[in-house]
Amino acid sequence: MKRAFVLNLVFLLTINLIVKPLYLFGVDRGIQNLANTAEYGLYFELFNFTFLFQILNDFGIQYYNNRHIAQHPYLLGKYFPYLLGAKFLLAGLFLSAILVFGALAGYLAEFPWLLAPIAGIQILVSLISYLRSNISGLGWYFTDSFLSVLDRLILLLGLGIPLWTGMLAGRSPVQFLVFGQLISLAITAMVALWLLKTRTGGIRLRWNPQLNRVIFKNSYPYAITVILMTIYTRLDAVMIGRMLPNGQEEAGWYAGAYRLLDAANKIGVLFAGLLLPMFSKLYKDKKGLNELSDLGIRMLWSGVLCVSPALIAFRTPIMDALYVNTSEQSGAILGWLMLSFIPMSGGYIFGTLLIAAGHQKKLNRLYLLGVFINVVLNLILIPPYRAAGAALATFLTQGMVFSGLLILCQSWEGFSISRRAGWRFIVLGILSWLSASYLRTVFPDWGWISLGLAVLIGFAGVFLFQVIQLREVSAWLSNNRLFSDRRGI
Repeated sequence: MKRAFVLNLVFLLTINLIVKPLYLFGVDRGIQNLANTAEYGLYFELFNFTFLFQILNDFGIQYYNNRHIAQHPYLLGKYFPYLLGAKFLLAGLFLSAILVFGALAGYLAEFPWLLAPIAGIQILVSLISYLRSNISGLGWYFTDSFLSVLDRLILLLGLGIPLWTGMLAGRSPVQFLVFGQLISLAITAMVALWLLKTRTGGIRLRWNPQLNRVIFKNSYPYAITVILMTIYTRLDAVMIGRMLPNGQEEAGWYAGAYRLLDAANKIGVLFAGLLLPMFSKLYKDKKGLNELSDLGIRMLWSGVLCVSPALIAFRTPIMDALYVNTSEQSGAILGWLMLSFIPMSGGYIFGTLLIAAGHQKKLNRLYLLGVFINVVLNLILIPPYRAAGAALATFLTQGMVFSGLLILCQSWEGFSISRRAGWRFIVLGILSWLSASYLRTVFPDWGWISLGLAVLIGFAGVFLFQVIQLREVSAWLSNNRLFSDRRGI
């Protein structure tokens, strides 16, 4: 299982590290620079507003299905038509809620041309996540990796070429971004449905109220998990937009820094998506769970503790180089957000472990506390410190939640980060920070070269301090079977 995880992860990270950064910084950043800060800030605010209602769009079906299919793959053909029918029902409820609460918040009257299409994007994202949960639950990790970047590949061609050739000049770039996302996600959903067609005996929608009640009863703890995580990670942009006089402009500056966190965050999401079905298959094997969890956190933090400190050290020049319009707070916003990525990334490993083991109630109580702390901190910090205050609130919230996850894993399974590993992580983080700060101070004109050198020094420290050992890498690569699902696509 560890070899399957590592080798599929190598492929997954490779294609995602090529495609998604190209999209985020080549297309998404280009759209923001072409648009004015307030226009993109409005898009970011509305996107996060619709995200708050994802509980109605999914109701925990993705997590429940991923865990359930990983343990009982032979049930896919039986349950798929009913779950797909339930997804369409939930999509209708989600859209209705967006229209009602969007009208109450004033979004629908002012920005109907943007709110409704963004709601459509969320529906398609949720549908694709459900379809991919079936594919990864079947062990088709290579296929799932392909689907994880397909929509971005389409956008790179469909939006990248017009953007880079100047065809979008004088037009509304945000509208092109929204409708481009709708088209690319629709194509991805159709491809996923086609791939599942052979395994499910065809694509059908079926309704069974009694079965739906059973499914919703089993999936609602996962739904609560999703909505609580959504609130304490997405509410900040909405609060910035509503609380400050120039809220949409502040949200635009926040969105610029958040894009880098979002890009880094994709790695944690990929780890979690690959680990959940594997954890679910191993949930009775405590030794196997501990070994895979230990491997996951060491691999993830080996990258995080090399990249995050370097980005923090170079925070202001990075923001100035990436964006046309920045504020004096842009560097501070990025610094706090990238610092929050360290506990956030660890949360993907331990939160996924608790989900796979079925400890939703304990997890949800912790996330509810995270929501409360995040709201209070935003109310306190946003008025005096504006968007930088929201970034600081994010870091404090993520640190608290990660500490709680470690305590829960320790009390349930006896698993936690060992003292030796903990010290190695701390030393690695300090090395990365000191090298980046030194290069930033001594060679300020080197810019991106200094940043790259700082990251490389950090990666050398991974092996120097034996966070990952060379003999482990050799053992992982000695397996002749590169992917666990060569038939998958």
